[in-house]
Amino acid sequence: MIKYLVVNMKMNLIIIISIILFHSCKTKQLQTKISFPKIENQFEGELDYANGGFELVQWPKNGDEITLGSIDKTGAIHFSLLDYDIKELGNNHMGSNLESQFNMMNCKGKGEYDMMGNPLFKTPYDDVYSQLYPPIYVKKYGITVAYISPVSEERMLDKKNWDKIVGSKYYLMYIDRDLEYKDTCIRESPNGTGLEVERSADIQFQKGWNFIKANLVSIQNYGENNEHIMAKKFLFTTASLKSKDVKWILQRTKTDEEIQAAKKEFELRNQ
Repeated sequence: MIKYLVVNMKMNLIIIISIILFHSCKTKQLQTKISFPKIENQFEGELDYANGGFELVQWPKNGDEITLGSIDKTGAIHFSLLDYDIKELGNNHMGSNLESQFNMMNCKGKGEYDMMGNPLFKTPYDDVYSQLYPPIYVKKYGITVAYISPVSEERMLDKKNWDKIVGSKYYLMYIDRDLEYKDTCIRESPNGTGLEVERSADIQFQKGWNFIKANLVSIQNYGENNEHIMAKKFLFTTASLKSKDVKWILQRTKTDEEIQAAKKEFELRNQ
């Protein structure tokens, strides 16, 4: 009887250990599947992310600074996109209605807009509160030291090429509701070429944070010898923060000397 109990206890122990090991392996597998976007480039000196301390921030209209995440010492971006009450910040539609944020205004056959970009006619999105954010700002020692531009190709960061290279830029956007936004806008080119530019949106918004893909689908030539290039068609959709198509490029706004000065002030304030 005693021998049977000992054998039975050993079997139970083996089963328990096996279960623990199984769950441990599963946890490790899950952890390895978690991927974060990573900064493509690396600077030396104060902007070397191996030094740590980089915080990602933005500023809602009429609101205080909010934290969007951080960059760790490997260059991986960790997002912590918390909800906030965008309606509580007041009327953010002055120049920021949904259509104007995608530059879907002054479209052929869609009515007139005022000088602030607000439509002088009713749209299905008049009561929507949203904010399309520009590139993500990076803070260290209490100052903005750089910003991150998510793009499909680094050449698109050249302002001269922004509407000439087929590819995508990406933006974070916050919206107050689930919403299907489909629209097309045909606009005449502002440079007097007589050409038209098509801007289309096919976005299924989820309430809160969304990652927006602004894709230049095609370009067109103009000029006496077709020597000039300009955009022909843009398409706005949603994308994943973890998409392998996105390159996260760090661009500095402060020199090492300016960051060093901010560091000294920061350390004095926190002594």
